[in-house]
Amino acid sequence: MPANNYPKLHNATWPGVVGKGDGSEPVIPLDTLLTLTANAEVNGVKFDGIDIGLFDVHFNIDSSEDGIRRLADRVSALNLNIGSLVAPIWPPVGGSAMGTRANRSQFVEQVRKSCSFAKKLRDLGVRPT
Repeated sequence: MPANNYPKLHNATWPGVVGKGDGSEPVIPLDTLLTLTANAEVNGVKFDGIDIGLFDVHFNIDSSEDGIRRLADRVSALNLNIGSLVAPIWPPVGGSAMGTRANRSQFVEQVRKSCSFAKKLRDLGVRPT
């Protein structure tokens, strides 16, 4: 019987973006985050994958099929998977779920796009669960 390797251990990409940028610390490049995640190890325990925030500085939620495939290839080349995704629901691209009808429409559209992005990653085999 194979050993239980659950729960999966993932690193999140959004700390490389949140609170960074203009007037603050520089954004941590995606390739740096991926490399640090793949190389991190404590007592033989390594990360299984990453959780991604679909924020423009790292990911274009409107990426082409080729763009999503390149992301999947970059992640899988480091023996990582992709777990959860965070939809870019904040203005200017998103809107408040509790705001106006237009705000709610923006919010729902960003969630819909994120689900489509996630399905494409699953179809490419880099998001198996």
